Amino acid sequence: MLAQWCGCVEGKSVLLLQVIAMQELLQSLQRRSSTLTENDVRRMLQALYRERDIWQAAGTCERPFPHFMALLETLHELGYIRAHGRTLELTPAGRRALEHWGVALSPPVYARCSQCAVGPAPLPELQQKFAQIAQHRPPATQEFDQGFLTEDSVIRRVAWLDRCGDLTQREIVLLGDDDLLSVALALTGRPARIVVFEIDKRLVDFLNEQAQRARWPLTAYQHDLRQPLPDEFVGRFDVFVTDPLETVEGFLLFVEQGLSALKPGAGQAGYFGLTKIEASPEKWRLFEQKLVGRYDLFISDVLRDFGFYENWPSLTEVALRQSGVLSAVPDRPWYRSTFFRVETLKAFQPLRCRSLGEEVEIYHDQDSIINPRR
Repeated sequence: MLAQWCGCVEGKSVLLLQVIAMQELLQSLQRRSSTLTENDVRRMLQALYRERDIWQAAGTCERPFPHFMALLETLHELGYIRAHGRTLELTPAGRRALEHWGVALSPPVYARCSQCAVGPAPLPELQQKFAQIAQHRPPATQEFDQGFLTEDSVIRRVAWLDRCGDLTQREIVLLGDDDLLSVALALTGRPARIVVFEIDKRLVDFLNEQAQRARWPLTAYQHDLRQPLPDEFVGRFDVFVTDPLETVEGFLLFVEQGLSALKPGAGQAGYFGLTKIEASPEKWRLFEQKLVGRYDLFISDVLRDFGFYENWPSLTEVALRQSGVLSAVPDRPWYRSTFFRVETLKAFQPLRCRSLGEEVEIYHDQDSIINPRR
């Protein structure tokens, strides 16, 4: 017990030193660029470590070029980097400094796609491990409007979170997880903490069993998102991920619950999928207006057709019944979604969500395939 306590104290001491060291760097940088935040610095440092080509790092760090140059100049003055033409080299002191600042010296979990040079390429080893676990998951149920992503789509999401600096040492919360994205995230060994809120007890038990067996920092809780998240989870996370329902009430419920879990201030991220199959253009416009109008955030990425879903029988059967022309089942995945990323700004504050009664319809509306209102 004493050894465990000492280890806990030691871990907190290291974390405290990292926070102090990062604050010292930030103060030095703010003399050149007063609007920089700690999350800005971490993203730029990760890009510098991974790219090595200064121009490519500037292109991938996702922060304004003057901020990036301010960081380069500061690191150079401190003796932490050397430049050879376009190529950047970390000095031994620079590598120690990155470790001291708590910036993980880890390679990306993905490789760039050879076709588009932007999106992540497949990750066979990670996908194979994920598939071995996913084959034992509980089957999808129509009760909760479930249908899960293909395995390669799940891995693609993991890679994109990593590409955006939202994986390593991040605290991540998932609102619903029939896709088992939490498992794929945990398999990388990168997140500091993963929490899942899921209404289906079968999935909750499955995730907790896998986490205990593998000793992952993953915990799942049974929770109906029509109720606010418990107070101890509000404003505590760096990243949220959800695949919301696509009614107006359902979408806002899931995404606003995710936003309520994010830490205040700039640089936190939220991810969600949205289709055009069950969400009209008018809905897309309404969702954008609600999010950007109510919250201090911006939409940083919109990835079209980024996720494909396995063909699930209940959806196919209903679709076939609704058409006298459609008679053959699909021979490959067709149901797809766009993947959004939003990022918080300096004035962002998480708001505790309201309760929503069971009488409010969140699952189906006039755009739904199953039980459509027409």
